[in-house]
Amino acid sequence: MALRSKLVSLPAAMCAALLAGALAWTAAPAADAAAFACADPSNLCVDAGGAKWEAGKSASAKDKKKRSEKAPGSVSLTIEGGRGSLFVNGRYAGTAPLSNIDVPSGRNDVQVRDGSTVLSQGVLTVPKGASVSLTVNHP
Repeated sequence: MALRSKLVSLPAAMCAALLAGALAWTAAPAADAAAFACADPSNLCVDAGGAKWEAGKSASAKDKKKRSEKAPGSVSLTIEGGRGSLFVNGRYAGTAPLSNIDVPSGRNDVQVRDGSTVLSQGVLTVPKGASVSLTVNHP
């Protein structure tokens, strides 16, 4: 009888160990994904390119005059967890994912929308000739 209880408990212990390992393995990708996620309250993060993001602001008339088409920058957009469209200075630029969309250097009004829902909006200052990479979290 003692031998039988050891044989029955061995598979249960193995199952528990396998289950614990499987749970740890499935939790790791979620933790890694959280590390790469955009944590900005405005839902938009500048990943590369040295641009400056000011959430909830809009460019002034003076800023609009300073924009340069001579040395434009480019913007790439990724939306995590959904879909959306990019609007730069009030004009539709495309639906995400977007790569290397030309934008004037300087301060630009940027808005990311999913239909009529505004995911993020503000002023993006693009350096001359820079390639800017943006990530937006879809709530």
